[in-house]
Amino acid sequence: MTERNIIAGIDIGCSGVRCVIAVQEDNSLLEIAGVGIASCSGHIRHGVLVNASIAGDAIRKAVEEAEQTCGLEIESAFVNITGLHVRGILASATSQVGEGRSEDLEEITEDDIRKVIESAGNITLPSGCEVLERIVRDYSFGGFSQLPDPPVGLKAVSVQARVYTIYADRIAAENLRTVLQNAGIAVEAVIPSAVASAVAVLNSDEKQVGTVVVDIGSANTDLVVYYGGAPIHLSSFAMGGDKITSDIQSLGISWNDAEKLKTEKVAAINQFAEKNTLSVRKVGGRGTVSVALPVLTQIAAQRIEEIFNFAAEEISASGIGLASLTGGVVITGGAARMTGIIEAASSITGHQVEPGSPRAVKSDSKLANTPEMATAIGLVKHGLELRQKDTGGKERASCKDIMNKVSKFLNKLQ
Repeated sequence: MTERNIIAGIDIGCSGVRCVIAVQEDNSLLEIAGVGIASCSGHIRHGVLVNASIAGDAIRKAVEEAEQTCGLEIESAFVNITGLHVRGILASATSQVGEGRSEDLEEITEDDIRKVIESAGNITLPSGCEVLERIVRDYSFGGFSQLPDPPVGLKAVSVQARVYTIYADRIAAENLRTVLQNAGIAVEAVIPSAVASAVAVLNSDEKQVGTVVVDIGSANTDLVVYYGGAPIHLSSFAMGGDKITSDIQSLGISWNDAEKLKTEKVAAINQFAEKNTLSVRKVGGRGTVSVALPVLTQIAAQRIEEIFNFAAEEISASGIGLASLTGGVVITGGAARMTGIIEAASSITGHQVEPGSPRAVKSDSKLANTPEMATAIGLVKHGLELRQKDTGGKERASCKDIMNKVSKFLNKLQ
C-alpha cells in the first residue's frame, strides 16, 4: 500500500509570505506540488511579528494560492522564525551505562542514549525563551569521539553526547502560532529560518565537512555554520536587501523603482558596474531624475560589504577555522541573484563562495528552484525529517512497551 505524505511550509518574511505544499509517496523524492506567494509589508520588525492582521491576510492568500495550484488542502504547516532572539547553545553530558552496579562493562542501550541526550539538552535558557529544537552533534565512548551515530549495542562504562539546543523568544514563537491558527492553520513546529534554508541548499557531505549558509532576506540575514553533520553556530542580524533599496530610494525615486533598479541593474561589486546613466521617475511621478549606475553600485557594494563583514565575524565566532570550512560559504535568499555578489562575498570573507538554490526536490515550477524559495522548501524538507523522527520514536517506544508487558507476563508465569 502506497504511503502518501502531504506536508506544508509557510515562510513569513519581511516582504511577504511564501507557502509550499509538498508530497512524498513512500520513500520517493519529495515533490513540490503547490506554491503560493502573497506580498505584504509592515507586519515584521527586526524579524519579530508585530502586525497580526497584515500577516494573517497574507498567510490566507498564500495558502489559498498554493492549494489551488495543486488541488490539495492543508490543515497544518511548519513555519519559520528569525530575528536576533534566535540562538543556539552547544552543550555536552556524560551518562553511566546501565545501572552502574557492576564492575563489568555493560551494553549501551537506546535508553542510555535517550538519557544522555536529555541530560545534554537540559540547559538553562535565557529568561522568556523556549526550545525550538535539540540536534545531536555527536557521541563519544571509551576513548572514541565524534561519532555521528549512537553507539547502541557496544559496551562501555559511560557514553557522552553533544547536543546543539536552538531556542527563541517564547512570545515571538507563540505569536507566530496564534496568527497561523487564526488563519486556519495548525503549527506542527517552529523552525529557525537559517536551519530551514540550510536543509534546502546543502547536501550531507557539505554539512559534514564544514559549510556556512548565509541567507540574505529583505530585512534580516540568517547564518548557520554546519560541521560534523550538525549546526554548531547560528546567528541572525538586522541587515538585508531592503537597506540597499532604501539607499537607492533616497536619491528621490519610488520604492518600487528603487527595488527594480537593485534587482535588474545594480551590481554588488564595483568591477561589475554598468557605466551608463538612467532617467528614472521622481517619487510621486513629477519629473525625472538622472541616476548613474556606477553610483548605485557603489551604494550597494558598501551595504554588501557590511553584511559580509558581519558574516565573517559570526563565522569566526563559531570557532571553526578557515581550513576546516571545506564547503566554504553558500549564499541564498533573494540577494543571491545580485550580479557580482559571489565575488564580493569571497573577497570579504576569504572563503570559497557559491550560490545556493533548493536541492533534492522534484518540481515542475521554475519558481521552486530559486534562491528566495530556500526557506519555504527547507521547511517542508526539515518538517518531513521531524515527522519521521517523531514517528520512529513513537514506534520504538510502542514496541518497547509491548516487550516489557510480555516480559512481565512471562515472569509471572515462572
